[in-house]
Amino acid sequence: MASPVDREWEELARDLARRVDVVAPGWTDYRGSDPGITLAELIAFLGESILYQPARSRAALTRLNDVITTLDTRLHAASCQDVPRLTRVRYFHGQLLSAADFQQEQDYVRNKQRRHNLLLHGVGIVNGLDVTVAPGPAGDESLVEVSPGLAIGQDGEELLVCERMTSPLRSDQAACFVTLRLVDRLIGAVPTTAGEEASRAEETVEVGVFDDVPESHFALARVERTTDSWRLDPGFKVPRSGVLTRAE
Repeated sequence: MASPVDREWEELARDLARRVDVVAPGWTDYRGSDPGITLAELIAFLGESILYQPARSRAALTRLNDVITTLDTRLHAASCQDVPRLTRVRYFHGQLLSAADFQQEQDYVRNKQRRHNLLLHGVGIVNGLDVTVAPGPAGDESLVEVSPGLAIGQDGEELLVCERMTSPLRSDQAACFVTLRLVDRLIGAVPTTAGEEASRAEETVEVGVFDDVPESHFALARVERTTDSWRLDPGFKVPRSGVLTRAE
């Protein structure tokens, strides 16, 4: 087969640039030092190598697919319109402070961390959080089990699971989503003039099973009922956070 002439290479480059504008409109730096150019060159190299060594290239292509998925997650994870606007309390001598002021101070710090997670790392699983289906106790429904791990939710919250968690599957469901969400558990009750009031909020993560993914929940998996059991939906793809590339 004859090699492409220069004119055909130029047309191919223009076509690829047009496709990049569609799938990654935020990528505008086409200099040789940009990581996207390196990735494109790697794809071209693998595409050529697979013509001659398909077996050895298969593993590399599998890993490349993971890298592309991570890159796509980070490109589309968040923009300035998606992250919280930051406002902090300005202190001055003689200022009267209320509970709302201290709450805003907390919100500022938490929103700062959420913005960092979304813009730098993106939404997705950092590590762990494997989902499996197990039979429940005798006579009970099956359970979904979630292994320990960490994810960054759509709102930038860190969803840390430190021990195995389970949730029952209902017999009237044909398919459902396994999700995580951050929950505040109120503790440390103290007396007030109106009765007792919780003085602390402990952050915990809750696993749930729903027909659709509720707002503020992060979907880990989709499970389907077969004739006599449940199985994970292989077509459901969970995003991976950009942190993963440095954690491995």
